[in-house]
Amino acid sequence: MKRIIALLFTLIIFLSACASPTVPISAPVEQVEATSALQSTEVGVVGNTVIAASTSESTSTPTPVPPSPHWYWSVDDSDTEKVIAVNQFGERRELGALAQSDDLHTVVISLDDERALLFLDNDDTLRVYLLTPAGVQKIKLPDEPVYFNTELSQFSRAVVAVYADYAVFTYAANGDVGTVNTGPVYLVDLQSLTAKLIDEDGNRDPIDVNRAWFRISQDGRYLRYLNGNADVKKIEIRELDLSTGIVRTININQGPPARVHASPEGDMWYPDSANLILDLNGNQMEFADEAQMFTPLRDGKGLVYDWNCVDNCELKVITPFGNDAALTYNLPWTIEGASSYVNVRQVLPDQSLLFAGMPYATFSNAPAIVETYPTLTEIDIPLFRLTPDGQARLVGTYVQGDFTSNVSRNSQFILMKSIDKTSLFVYDAVADRPLFSMPIDTELEEPLVIIKFYANGLLANLSASVPGTKNSDYRNFYYLYDFKTATVLNWEDANAEINSCPDLLEDGKLVCWIYRTDSINFDLVRFEPATGIKIPLLEDVWLVDFTP
Repeated sequence: MKRIIALLFTLIIFLSACASPTVPISAPVEQVEATSALQSTEVGVVGNTVIAASTSESTSTPTPVPPSPHWYWSVDDSDTEKVIAVNQFGERRELGALAQSDDLHTVVISLDDERALLFLDNDDTLRVYLLTPAGVQKIKLPDEPVYFNTELSQFSRAVVAVYADYAVFTYAANGDVGTVNTGPVYLVDLQSLTAKLIDEDGNRDPIDVNRAWFRISQDGRYLRYLNGNADVKKIEIRELDLSTGIVRTININQGPPARVHASPEGDMWYPDSANLILDLNGNQMEFADEAQMFTPLRDGKGLVYDWNCVDNCELKVITPFGNDAALTYNLPWTIEGASSYVNVRQVLPDQSLLFAGMPYATFSNAPAIVETYPTLTEIDIPLFRLTPDGQARLVGTYVQGDFTSNVSRNSQFILMKSIDKTSLFVYDAVADRPLFSMPIDTELEEPLVIIKFYANGLLANLSASVPGTKNSDYRNFYYLYDFKTATVLNWEDANAEINSCPDLLEDGKLVCWIYRTDSINFDLVRFEPATGIKIPLLEDVWLVDFTP
């Protein structure tokens, strides 16, 4: 039973990996002339193949610094249920043991390379521990014992911010799947090993996909979020200073959470029921045009557009509390109900605007431009690149995941499908080009891609079912892109061994959890995709840690 629950939780946390506060950093890329998404770098046949994704002049590199240890966490399958730490070099430490009553509801979430939080619950009571290579230390929660609804809250535990020696965790305590949930927000002092209840009703996702609800400042110190119960229509915009534990209320309004809009870092807000644009410095501006919508963007900018328009929609980027001149764009699509996709909507360094329109199946009438693209289906999400001189280009169709947006935290890298439906590709929005493409095999069905973003690269897993097979057998293909070398390595996981890969090391090797052939437990390995060599780090364990 414990393994089944561990597996279910592993599936959810792997699918929600993009909700992590980690910001992927791209290697420097030369700005190139805009090209069609279909003119992507060629990718070889599936196999252990390295493909150059771009060419650049060689540059001198500093003397390499030996990598520091990165620790991973698990529980073995012995009778003593030992909590184990192991690093990428194979150094293993036994930190303690779990009680038998803890082996059903156990979650480990990494904070950084050498710290993690261990969550335990039984009898609807929550306990939290700090894991380090030196051992296990209990976190003192306020008003212990803390009630924890195992049935409702089990898969929602999430660490939403880490800054220096402080971390913030939350879980869903109220609500249903498919609705806005609320739950407590705790600030943990990792030095004093104490936790402070910041808010009882932070708005959040029912599972660990909280990117739309918890927004983090660029330096990681401030967490901005909504607090309040939608039933009583009182919603507070709040900011937590992780270094001091001080929380301040930016605004109180009467609208439901879904009608309170924020910039990606939470430095500008628009509660549309209050008809008010505001920032964290106390600046406010009335915006009461009933025919138009305002959406905060990065860098103090915001997007203004009609709630409803047909075929030709004017979009305007303004700076409510600055002196930048407004920019005007022309979208050859339809907007109904002011709906679009927030994760990809952004102004780029060259002043281009990315905007993803809703599928035309949701419209009263299909936009006229549909006739220009016969392969565009009624459920596709068209992503346009617009320029202030009125030009508009359809880059491809945005692929929105069920549990993750498949967009990097800084919104630079986006999973797309080519217009002709022959391939999927990762689009670099800043460079305006695909990093690499993934051919779609027409003999397979239901292709699904999940992307894991790292500081020095990304890993895309494309799985597709084999038609006519019992229980819908799947084939699994992987594409590993390295920012430093601008190359992609692709291979097929023929035995479907890989569960998740929490780390991409500096030398290009992966650290992955793989399924054992003799049981449903896991091994942790250092994996070199180019050769297929797997070096065991842990064997026969049942708890898989989650690295956001």
